[in-house]
Amino acid sequence: MTERNSTNVSLDELLKKAFADDLPADVAAGMRERVERFREAKTGSASAAPGRSAAWGWIFRRSVWAAISVLLLAAGILLQGRGSSSPLAERISAIKTQYASLGTTRR
Repeated sequence: MTERNSTNVSLDELLKKAFADDLPADVAAGMRERVERFREAKTGSASAAPGRSAAWGWIFRRSVWAAISVLLLAAGILLQGRGSSSPLAERISAIKTQYASLGTTRR
């Protein structure tokens, strides 16, 4: 076991000596930058902003859809309250009636 460890140490030193000056300076700088970007991505310090913006975009889209649906319901209620026969008001009231009957049957 001791012979194997000493062999590995001498092999490592041989490799270090053989490849000590093979890497040009600009390649080493590029590798350092890639390693830094990788570390930042893994720690989350630099990539926290894109994740947050994606979450805010998702929340914004959901809130826009919620606002549109509330406005459509309000428009339907107002059209139904006017008393005039409108195809939109009739459809909305039919949907409301079906939804109300579903709620009572589930209980």
